[in-house]
Amino acid sequence: MSNPVPPGLSIAELTAEAAELMRSAALSTSRSSHPGLVHPSDAAETAAALAGLTARLPELLDVLAGFLSSEQAAGRIGPGPGEDPGAGAGYDALRAARDAREQLYEAGRTAALLAESLASAAVVLAPLGSAVPLGRPAEPHV
Repeated sequence: MSNPVPPGLSIAELTAEAAELMRSAALSTSRSSHPGLVHPSDAAETAAALAGLTARLPELLDVLAGFLSSEQAAGRIGPGPGEDPGAGAGYDALRAARDAREQLYEAGRTAALLAESLASAAVVLAPLGSAVPLGRPAEPHV
């Protein structure tokens, strides 16, 4: 598969592109210009692809948590724009960064479990064949 994403995008932009592609995939069965799901093997391939996608999430979430840690260690985490730098806002920002790292860790654990479940579903779906006689095209699932 070729890379349809333009080079030079930030991590935030790349993940936004990935989210948009996921939305497009979910909506593909409701558009007449896309085939959607046609054969049971499509479901197996989709589950396997989703397993691969979610298996990569923990690594990206670790990158985010590591970035927050290094920014905190370098003293570059502080109150957001428009916030009063006094009155404990700096402490609140550090606490928010710590809490975010904990949430990213939990999200990574959840993603790993999801990836395992999707991989299992793909294995279970893999041997399914089509009930449509050979030579007769199947109707896309809508």
